[in-house]
Amino acid sequence: MNKAPALGLCCGSLIQADFRGLAEAASGAGFQSISLWPTLFQGALDAGLGAQDMRRILDDNGLHITELDPLSSWLPVKMAPDDMAAAFHAFTEDDFYRIADALGGTTLNIIQQGDYSGSEEQRLDLIRGLCDRAAGHALKVSAEFLPWSAIGSLTQTQQLVAAVDHPNFGINIDTWHHFRSGGTVQQLAEVDPATIAAIQFNDVAAQPWDNLVEETSMGRLLPGEGASDSAAVFLALHSAGVDVTYNVEVFSAELMALPAGEAAGRLSRSMRAVISAASKI
Repeated sequence: MNKAPALGLCCGSLIQADFRGLAEAASGAGFQSISLWPTLFQGALDAGLGAQDMRRILDDNGLHITELDPLSSWLPVKMAPDDMAAAFHAFTEDDFYRIADALGGTTLNIIQQGDYSGSEEQRLDLIRGLCDRAAGHALKVSAEFLPWSAIGSLTQTQQLVAAVDHPNFGINIDTWHHFRSGGTVQQLAEVDPATIAAIQFNDVAAQPWDNLVEETSMGRLLPGEGASDSAAVFLALHSAGVDVTYNVEVFSAELMALPAGEAAGRLSRSMRAVISAASKI
């Protein structure tokens, strides 16, 4: 196997931590970067931290920001108040740019939630305009597919990227969403690496929950502890030439109940074990 990939920690994996706690736990577990939700950034501001304070915390812990996640308000939709994305939908595109300008970032991750009544060409134009503007803040736009969304699978996202046809647009593959949308390891082995902007890595139980939204929010599994054959998943992506940070994203009620440092250690060890196992295949 070629060089080991950079490993990042998605902030939602440590929902119990504030900004400083997340940074210290991620660094202590050997991660090189973190993702950032706008709610976490706003919570840090509300707690009295300024952008300079947050930059210092990142620097002190040897971290940088990868994903800014998720932007859902890019598309005019009707969204139910109890939608899982409702809290994020309140944040605008400009809110994400303020975070990027203050703390940095590599990708701006979009999702599609809610009911959209516009045309397909309008949707494509909205993405193209977003890609143009995001480039001015050194961000590449990534689209994350969700099994219950209009952007619902890897195949659909590949078709979307081809239709948008913009150099600043790519795919965010969350492996939980991939397998819960019926995806396969072989599909991952066949991706065009140039189209992959981000990876969120985790594992899935053999049997899905009745409510997939609840499962994705609290029932994900550590890499290597589920039914997706995480070593084969990693090897497929790595062998295909995907060269992005592998962000570990595990929303788990079990991990949420642990101290942040302990949870981060488990996340790091599980991902490194998967990479080690993949090197022996």
